[in-house]
Amino acid sequence: MLDEMMKKVFPVEEERKAEGRCPFCGKQIDVENEFRDEISKREFGISGMCQSCQDDFFN
Repeated sequence: MLDEMMKKVFPVEEERKAEGRCPFCGKQIDVENEFRDEISKREFGISGMCQSCQDDFFN
């Protein structure tokens, strides 16, 4: 149910996330090499954000 709501509210961002791209900047994400630590990888699993967007958002 939450997934369907997110698709309706944020269709472009959810499409990018499903394609393996950052929902904010659209960059293709290389999961093996993108993230500096496990916390960043976990955040990616939640939000789909690349490391750069995580840095901008959380710092």
